[in-house]
Amino acid sequence: MANQNLATYLNDHLAGSVAALELLEYLEKTQTGKAMGRFVPELRADIAADRRELEALMARLHIAASPSRAAARLAERMTEIKLRLDDRRAEPSACSKSWKACR
Repeated sequence: MANQNLATYLNDHLAGSVAALELLEYLEKTQTGKAMGRFVPELRADIAADRRELEALMARLHIAASPSRAAARLAERMTEIKLRLDDRRAEPSACSKSWKACR
């Protein structure tokens, strides 16, 4: 049971990193020259490095990545993010709120 809990925990973090990297890729393209766009490339590189470490840890522990779990979490987060970004008129701070949605 403990191993299953650890596998779930690590897979959740892996899925979260996928969602974060997708959002940061989008923000990097759309926020160039703006305040948010200035720190996105460095943050994206840091999260990508963390993801590689997580994948290496999972490999050492013989924990398989769960594609269906990652896909479900990514779809959920990206839908929420897209809705927030599409509704910029109602919420001027949509980009920062979208980032918080990934957490």
